[in-house]
Amino acid sequence: METNISLSKEAYQLLRDDEARAYYSELKMEGYLLFISKKQYAKIANCSLSTVDNNIKRGYGLPNYKKIGIAKNAKVIFSLIDVANYFASETIKTA
Repeated sequence: METNISLSKEAYQLLRDDEARAYYSELKMEGYLLFISKKQYAKIANCSLSTVDNNIKRGYGLPNYKKIGIAKNAKVIFSLIDVANYFASETIKTA
């Protein structure tokens, strides 16, 4: 992955490694903002919205997220930095 987008100093420090930085840059080039919705995350992760909802309910299989409000159906958002770090950490290295 090529990184054509310059990262801010803060973003560079929050991204755990070069692979996470590459994911972040690619997502930014695709037009994603700093925070993304469940629907956008499902598109990036190539899964259904119901899968994202089920993983939120079960508490695993997702990057860190924030819930906006206290209602059961409150809006959920994901930080693009957390998404990039999550995908970089989920990569299995083989010989």
